[in-house]
Amino acid sequence: MKAMLVIFFAVLFQYSCGNAINPVLAPLAIQTGISTVQTGLFFTLSSLMWLAASPFWGRQSEIIGRKRVMLIGLGSCFVLYMLFGIVGDWGLSHRTPAFLLFVSLLLIRVASGVFFSTVPVAAQAYIADTTSGRERTAAISLVWMASGLGSIIGPAMGVFSAYHLMAPLYLGSLLPLIGFFVVWAYLPPSQVASGAGDRVAARIKLFDRRILTYLFIITSLQASVLAIQVTTGFFIEGHFHLSSGGTAQIAGFLFMLAGAVSVVSQLLFVRLLKLSSRALLTIGAPIFLLASVSLLFHSHMQAVYTGFILLGLGVGLVLPGATSGASLSVNQTEQGAVAGRISAAQGLGTALGPIVGTSLYNLNSLFPYIFTGVLFSMASGLVWKRRGFGKET
Repeated sequence: MKAMLVIFFAVLFQYSCGNAINPVLAPLAIQTGISTVQTGLFFTLSSLMWLAASPFWGRQSEIIGRKRVMLIGLGSCFVLYMLFGIVGDWGLSHRTPAFLLFVSLLLIRVASGVFFSTVPVAAQAYIADTTSGRERTAAISLVWMASGLGSIIGPAMGVFSAYHLMAPLYLGSLLPLIGFFVVWAYLPPSQVASGAGDRVAARIKLFDRRILTYLFIITSLQASVLAIQVTTGFFIEGHFHLSSGGTAQIAGFLFMLAGAVSVVSQLLFVRLLKLSSRALLTIGAPIFLLASVSLLFHSHMQAVYTGFILLGLGVGLVLPGATSGASLSVNQTEQGAVAGRISAAQGLGTALGPIVGTSLYNLNSLFPYIFTGVLFSMASGLVWKRRGFGKET
């Protein structure tokens, strides 16, 4: 139980720090002359590095141990996000040429993308080492609860930018530093870690049929969520004719609402009721589809709120269901590798979502929601078609 609590806080602190950058980037770009396209590259390139590095960290967790990989990730998160704040401050105070500042910050973001997947990958593999069956499904939900809370806490740190623009990053970077010492002091090594030096890291093929459906669902979910996130502000302002301030307030509330519903749904359905991964996916995929359908009724604000409530509920069910299902579909020696594939699937969705969402929105404001609906119609079909979805008893 103590180990699960430590993992929860490690993931929470990592994601809170990672999301603390979101409210800072736009005003930093405006004040320093960095373009909108360049700002978008901060997200796209870091996500691609996340995608590329995840399998590597999965293998490293098999070789050097889960705990050491988590420590590497938390330590690097502290250094890189603190450095981003310092360089950003330097650019603001010294009126640095915009391109030089952009390149400097982009290099830091690319490096943070390389290391960001360390904690969730190692955490999932650690849970797989120490749990089985429905217990694993419930335990893995802690990772997604923590990341969901991080998506709320991180942006909420933006209120400190009223005192100093980079304050959210300085405060946010202290969280993984705290997490580093908590993991170092209180997380016992898993059985894999104790024999890590003698292990050869197992590899999983890119299109391994055992987990391919789960990876498709995870990528689809992440791409859909990001496509909705990046277009929501434009969607609300365009359809309800609000001011920039009013749009930002409502969009922020919608994201917080979805995050809160996601956490509550995991507490209820995963932690309390202990539903199997198959049940979570069977219920969650159609709910996510309903969220997309609800957002098509864009002329009514009530439909938008309903859509985001369903979005949070769908995420809270589908993510732990797909993750635990993939983990339970492979052997114990492949847990590090499958955790890397899961994180890579998230990274791919994170990279594709903003690009696809904004491109479709420029064609028609409803196309991003049609896109998410099509994706989860396919995901729902895969869930219903595949028998024996998930191995747990």
